Amino acid sequence: MEVHVSITLYTAPNCSRCSILKEFLASRGQTYTAFDFQADKDAFNTFYRAHRAKLHRDADNSLEFPIYESGDVVRQGIGEILAFLLAGEGLSGCVGTTGLLHGWISGINISACPAGQEENLLNILRLLAKGGLKVVLDADGRRPDLLEKALGEGLVTRLLLNILGPAELYPVIAGGPLTPGDLKKSVTLARGFKEAVIRIPVAAYKGADGAETRLTPAEAGAAAEMIFQAVGDRMLPCFVEAGAAGGLPKLVDTELLPYRSKMRNALPKADVRKSETH
Repeated sequence: MEVHVSITLYTAPNCSRCSILKEFLASRGQTYTAFDFQADKDAFNTFYRAHRAKLHRDADNSLEFPIYESGDVVRQGIGEILAFLLAGEGLSGCVGTTGLLHGWISGINISACPAGQEENLLNILRLLAKGGLKVVLDADGRRPDLLEKALGEGLVTRLLLNILGPAELYPVIAGGPLTPGDLKKSVTLARGFKEAVIRIPVAAYKGADGAETRLTPAEAGAAAEMIFQAVGDRMLPCFVEAGAAGGLPKLVDTELLPYRSKMRNALPKADVRKSETH
């Protein structure tokens, strides 16, 4: 998708993500107006007052830069902006916001890439890696073909393979099915990648009735058994971790112990993993 419209960027000093975006726009011959939020306070404050409700803040309550504005379109963060410029809304389901700082970037789920958008997603990863960012890539067992390409090109610094639940829940949780073959290949790729974590995140999701719910310990145990059946290795390291709580109470580590217990029936080395920034 070619974008040749009036573009305004709001940037931060010494921002590598902002540099990546500027170089990308320049490579396409796209002109833009840029305002540094510190040096051009009046311009930025005018924009901020008008669009405050659309902007998100990182874990430390700071705004993420760069910010893109074109007409009534506002996008924030290098991942979301590149996804919009390359694919419009085509990658909105797999490229989101990131709270990672200091050279790391997350918010990309390669398994959720829609058919036909594979090269656009790989191009985003290439631009991020070329710009010096360390990519934390999420996968959920689907699209191992695309994961293999990203790993093979050296575009990933850390891989988080999230097994979202037993296969029968994948259409509800992930929006698509998980096949035994895809799971086996995904786990095999993770095992061969030094900086990979295989985990079962206990996150909120909308059930078939539309109400928010989360995995039960028994379902986490079934997911662990599914992993074992896929690769036949009971000593495979696997973790359970508290995921996004949504509107549910956030789980604490002690509440994850029943999940660990059920998982250890299939994977004896399963353990609780504390959430990290990267």
